[in-house]
Amino acid sequence: MRPPSPTPVRGLLRCFHVPGFIASFEEEGYKTLGDLRAAGRDEVEGFVSSLCLPKNADKQLLNFAFGSEDLQDATVCHTVASADSSDGPHLRSATCCFDQTWLETVAPLYSYEMGCENMGPLLYSLVRFIKPRVCLEVGAGYTSVFLAQALEDNCREEDLWRGWGGSISVPGGPPLTRVNWLVPGVEERNEVDPFLHCVDNLAHAGTTAHKCCEVASKLGLSQRLRFHYDDARAFLEESAKELPAFDFVWLDGLLDFAGAFVGRAEGNPTVLRQGQLLSDRIASMDTLGQGIDKLLDHLWPRIAPGGMLLLHSTLTNNTVRRWLKGADGKGPPSGAVLSLLEPMKKFQNSCTLIQRRPDGWPGEPIYSELP
Repeated sequence: MRPPSPTPVRGLLRCFHVPGFIASFEEEGYKTLGDLRAAGRDEVEGFVSSLCLPKNADKQLLNFAFGSEDLQDATVCHTVASADSSDGPHLRSATCCFDQTWLETVAPLYSYEMGCENMGPLLYSLVRFIKPRVCLEVGAGYTSVFLAQALEDNCREEDLWRGWGGSISVPGGPPLTRVNWLVPGVEERNEVDPFLHCVDNLAHAGTTAHKCCEVASKLGLSQRLRFHYDDARAFLEESAKELPAFDFVWLDGLLDFAGAFVGRAEGNPTVLRQGQLLSDRIASMDTLGQGIDKLLDHLWPRIAPGGMLLLHSTLTNNTVRRWLKGADGKGPPSGAVLSLLEPMKKFQNSCTLIQRRPDGWPGEPIYSELP
């Protein structure tokens, strides 16, 4: 398909590494591809030839303006070697979701008020990208199967790379091989099988958590899912020995589970003292922001160095927004923080991603001088 006529010529000339000729074209009235096409190929070809453009820029520009059977070879849009070529692993076969059958199978888990129609695919992409092994989801439902499917597809991808022994040709450089493309040791199978631990207390009226196991079974994902019907606080306290660290945590029902940590301030009795006003008793209770702090006091040390914590619905409700700003409670733990907003919705419309980067952690490895 030819580029549209409003495409500026000046931008193409920069792409072709001949920006010094922009003025010549614009003085001639050739500001867009439409101007070139209106003048006709013969006239433009004569003009371009008179400029003696270097680096085959003349052929590239004419092909963009008027088309050519050899367009792909003549332009700077180099053909990128696909990792799914005959010499490389078929990586696309590792992705086993998002087709119509898969989406219809997970549909019973969807609930409008949970607002996770876009969170599910986002979580899938995050887990596929960062490749965590031990994951925790607090507040289960629609997103659970996206996370479990991502873990399963990561295993498929690992197997494809592990079985690859060839090379992949790339334009302008040496072929890709195991030595120059893959991280050392990738061929060794990780001792830790990837699992998603789902914790849900079934407290939300719109929960679909109770359907997760059935849907996961239909998708062949049961081996990736460990379900815990429990209170988040109790689970964290009782699982510390068995599950000392998580690589990725998705905290969906933040306020639902933080509420379990809202209690009396230190030193205050559990009952009203004689003569104590109820308003004074309420004032001595933790705020929800302090409840979030207490929840994360339990959870944050359990996140592995470099691991990720993703919080749902953080930006457009005053309670969590005040906590994020440090106006109620301590605010987010120290680390790299990124918040995202879905601008079309009023509720369940945002998330905040926090990476744990503790003192002494060396950070991500460096493998090269340039990208």
